[in-house]
Parts: sequence; structure tokens; C-alpha cells
Amino acid sequence: MEDAAETAPTVGEPVVGGADGEGPVSVLVAHPTASTVRLFRETLEQFTGAKVFSTSDPLRAFELALQRRYSLFLFALRFGELSGPTLYELVSKAYAAERGPRLVAPGVVFVREKDDQKPPEALLRDVRVKGVLGKPVRIERLLEMVGGVLEVKDPTLG
Repeated sequence: MEDAAETAPTVGEPVVGGADGEGPVSVLVAHPTASTVRLFRETLEQFTGAKVFSTSDPLRAFELALQRRYSLFLFALRFGELSGPTLYELVSKAYAAERGPRLVAPGVVFVREKDDQKPPEALLRDVRVKGVLGKPVRIERLLEMVGGVLEVKDPTLG
């Protein structure tokens, strides 16, 4: 049996198949606002071909994160009682503990509301954090941030 950690994508390399190399790329979106989730789903499915799973509940996001391998997470920076960075740390620890020490959680893009405080510098320097996307969301900026992880189709072609 092949070791799953050996088939994981290399950091910084765009994922063409799923995280396991087969099937569509999977992305998990966890955000409390339905319109934001819909925007991310439609954009990512259209421009990357990714299969997008979503929830507005951070506890459900934790469950979903452990049910399948994802290529990328998009989490709200502030998520009620549980912050996006805390959710990401919990998922990362669960990946390391339950799925072997060599398997790491995929990268994450945090979504910042207009009234959210600026994220701490330590968060911005974390190599796993692909960016912090401010609202209102610009599609170009979203695609720029996910472009290092997912293969983004050129919108001007076909």
C-alpha cells in the first residue's frame, strides 16, 4: 500500500488532480455568510474546476476537514466563538495526530471582513497561509491567492 504522505502535493506546486492525485481537486470553504460561500464556490468551480465543499458552521468545517483530503481551505478570519486561525490549527493538529506525522494540512486563505482587526504579523508570515483576502472580495485577487495551489484557467480563453 502506498504511503499517503508520499502522494501529497509539494508545497507551492499547483494541484492538478485531487490531493491524492486522482479525481477533482477539493476545496473546503468555511464562512458564516452564504453569499460569500456562493461567490467562492462559483468562482473556484468555474476557474479551477475544483469540487467545493462548504459550511457556515466552524465545528462542521472541522468534521469536513477530517473526512477527505483537500488541496486548500478558505476560512473566515473571525467565525463567532472560534477564529479561523484557531480552526486551522485544530485541523492541522488532527491531521498530524490521526493521519501520520508526515501528513500536513493543506494551505489556507483567510477571509477578512471590513471591520475585522488586522491579522497578526505571525499569521501573515506562516508559510501555510496563502493570503488574507479582504472584503469586498475581488475575483482577480481570489484567483491570485489560490493560483499557487490550484491550477487557474485563463478566463479569456474558451
